[in-house]
Amino acid sequence: MYDISIVLEGLSGILQPKPFLLMVMGMAISSVFAAVPGVGSLLFLSMMVPYAMTLTPYECIALVLGIATVSNTANTFSSVLIAVPGSSGSQATIVDGYPMARNGEARRAFGAAYTASAIGAIFGAMVFVLCLPVVRPLVLAVGSPELMMLVLWGLCAVALLGGNAPLKGLLAAVIGLAIALIGADERSAIERFTFDSLYLVQGVPLIIVALGIFAVPELIGLAGRGTSVSTTGTLGSGTLQGVKDVFKNFWLVIRCSTIGVWVGAMPGLGSSVADWFAYAHTVQSSRDKKMFGKGDVRGVIGPESSNNAKEGGALIPTTLFGIPGSTSFAIILYVFIAVGIQPGQSMLTTQLPYLYAMVGVLVIANLMATALAIGFSGTFAKLSLLEPRLIFPMIVVLCFIGAFSVSYSPDDLIALVVFSTIGTVMKRYDWPRPPLLLAVVLGPQFETYLWLSADRYDFDWITRPGVLIVLALIAVTIFLPMVWRNFKRLQTRNRNAATPKVERPAPGDTITLLAVIGVLAFGCWIASEWPERASFAVFTIAGAGIFLAAVQIGLNLYHLWTATPDAAVPSDAAVQRREVEAVGWILGFFAACFLIGFHAAFLLFPILYIRLKGGSWVLALFCGGLSLGMLLAVFEGLIKVVWPAPLIYTWFAGEP
Repeated sequence: MYDISIVLEGLSGILQPKPFLLMVMGMAISSVFAAVPGVGSLLFLSMMVPYAMTLTPYECIALVLGIATVSNTANTFSSVLIAVPGSSGSQATIVDGYPMARNGEARRAFGAAYTASAIGAIFGAMVFVLCLPVVRPLVLAVGSPELMMLVLWGLCAVALLGGNAPLKGLLAAVIGLAIALIGADERSAIERFTFDSLYLVQGVPLIIVALGIFAVPELIGLAGRGTSVSTTGTLGSGTLQGVKDVFKNFWLVIRCSTIGVWVGAMPGLGSSVADWFAYAHTVQSSRDKKMFGKGDVRGVIGPESSNNAKEGGALIPTTLFGIPGSTSFAIILYVFIAVGIQPGQSMLTTQLPYLYAMVGVLVIANLMATALAIGFSGTFAKLSLLEPRLIFPMIVVLCFIGAFSVSYSPDDLIALVVFSTIGTVMKRYDWPRPPLLLAVVLGPQFETYLWLSADRYDFDWITRPGVLIVLALIAVTIFLPMVWRNFKRLQTRNRNAATPKVERPAPGDTITLLAVIGVLAFGCWIASEWPERASFAVFTIAGAGIFLAAVQIGLNLYHLWTATPDAAVPSDAAVQRREVEAVGWILGFFAACFLIGFHAAFLLFPILYIRLKGGSWVLALFCGGLSLGMLLAVFEGLIKVVWPAPLIYTWFAGEP
């Protein structure tokens, strides 16, 4: 298995001039695609499929893996600077990465993220090599009941990261599961909550949920503060400090890399959730949790070490069993087969050198991508010091480009506005947002594993040893933080005789909870006419959500009754006014895209915003041209998009 001559044969295959050049080009261009919010390297990988199928096996391995394995490196730029995930693998980085940028520590965040990514990639490659002899029985021993419980464990772990609002975290996860129900049901072919819209038949696009839940609310908050992303006006600690942080928390890197490999190796679990699992573990395994969500560097190190390590894990089911663990690896598997690389037993015998070639690409491409990213991190970090009148319109443009790139339909922008509204309300009333996003990712898997478990094992699956072990872990995950929090609260109360201050809950929070109950009840009413296979999940999720919302309403009323006089959080009228203005600008840009067309809207929006906020004509025209240029480069240079006709044109042309 570890014949040195075979190892050298595989490595020499990718170090030949042409394969190596293809790997470098793929890595570099993929990094650019990954850094653009909402675009990602998956688009570039898809574009290169026809060319890759004409290459030799070593050339193909170098190109496609060079593209795919660095996708979770450069996407950290947008996650840290503007709270926009470059891809699904950088979602959890936002939670602490963006607050670090706001605290003036963007360079430190980049240094920590890229160093952790490189170590995670090397670790994943090493695990892939070492586990080849024993991985087959381990992977095959995990069935649908265990996978379902793992999904449930991940949801609970992330949902309870809400700190002082665990019920809101669990309710956010339930709302995410409810959103994941939208679309055609695979078991009954019933179209659930599509309301006769073809756009919703395939479900709600994840990137639009991420942009709406995270990016736009943070953008509105940025406009409300009226400052740059870095509220300190400085860049703080340098990149080297982030590198030191990684080695200071090296054991955390190893643990989270292990999580990444494990999640990536689970067929169908979805490698995009590895960073959330790692973030949950990072928080729960830390003694001091005060800074998480406010700019704790450990909250960057954990997810970043995991999301690159998972690539090594994802190679295990892809190459050994022909079961891709993600969309990108499904494309890679298709290309591999086309050039003669056959997954299965032959990968461990006659085609073993190809495996070592893949390991070599994992290590070399990630190290090169890390060096490239660190080299540009100082330049990108300076973006956190830009004036809000400049960064606001350009981030809005990027968000709209990211959303429209999902299906090139105006419905993409409508969905973005809807989820931006949800995200803004959640941010306003301190609802944890990560659980909702993760639940949208895991919802389809959870429902599938639930049905498979019931169909294959009836109720006997509950007694399986693996299920009982994960169930115990779920119980510990839920109750241990609660017990510890109550213990600390009791200690504080004993030290301080004064009655702790209880803040008065905002009325809008209770109104939001009542609205959630109404929506879930409406969903149950619609599902009452469906077959059991399509409605069972609806009733289960809605029932849990209504119960949690009712309990939270009860807590709100209790806190309202016991609130300390004048304990309401004061609001800043100027900040609220600027936030309302920001919402108006976003909605105006949205309307302009339909009214006067995308090209005119993308050109005029930055110009008008910058000029009305006091910017120069030169700056305004430059940003307007850049905005239009990005639109043309993405949708006409790379993809030939059929643009919807502007409403003003149809009105004057007299067309229907």
